[in-house]
Amino acid sequence: MEVLLIAYDLRKPNFTEGDYEPLYSRLGALGARRVQESVWALRTSETPKEIFGRLKPLLSGRDRLIVAMIGDCENLGGINRIDEM
Repeated sequence: MEVLLIAYDLRKPNFTEGDYEPLYSRLGALGARRVQESVWALRTSETPKEIFGRLKPLLSGRDRLIVAMIGDCENLGGINRIDEM
């Protein structure tokens, strides 16, 4: 299983956190853990393309999304530690 890094910019005009609750719920259901405000990490056997496809419908047309496989990494001061996943 690989670790994927999921990062997004939420750009919906006048959005509130509640607007993106379906995104946060989906990330949690997938087992992702927040490592920074708009960055999550996920240990999974799915590909970045598959996870991207699961998340994209939950975003508005102006939002940005990146799902990338990462290798060996270190993090400092994150909400959760990637190296402990």
